[in-house]
Amino acid sequence: MLVKEAAKQAAVRTLEEYWDGSFPIDPVAIAEAHDIEVQFTPLVAGVSGAILAEPGEVVIVIDETENYGRQMFTCAHELGHYIERKDSGDEEFSFVERRTQKYDLHELYADEFAGNLLMPEDEFREQLTASDSVYLAASHFGVSPLAIEKRKERLGF
Repeated sequence: MLVKEAAKQAAVRTLEEYWDGSFPIDPVAIAEAHDIEVQFTPLVAGVSGAILAEPGEVVIVIDETENYGRQMFTCAHELGHYIERKDSGDEEFSFVERRTQKYDLHELYADEFAGNLLMPEDEFREQLTASDSVYLAASHFGVSPLAIEKRKERLGF
């Protein structure tokens, strides 16, 4: 199975289990439902978030200076790292997201998971068909306009 499809399926499963059907989707609540603590704190330049694991404790840290939409995407992205590793039986969840780091299959999975989690495809298409406004869609989904643009690109919209 392709990485993109595996990430989408994991996001769909996560939504089926943890989502109440309302928008915007709250990735912090979903992380907390997985017993993951989410902390908002200043991080070093170029780092938006990280997921750190020690025996019995998993923490997602998010740069508190980022805008809300970016923070929510970062939280969903880090949750994607957790789900990917958990599904594969790997207990090593530690990733630090640097905007300049090499983009590998783990990053692709986490980005695809986050996009599918926060902006489910059917609702995304419906929103963008009703109004091609990136800003209205960003408000509806609780993400940044950049996340909407990237999702449009990945879905070939």
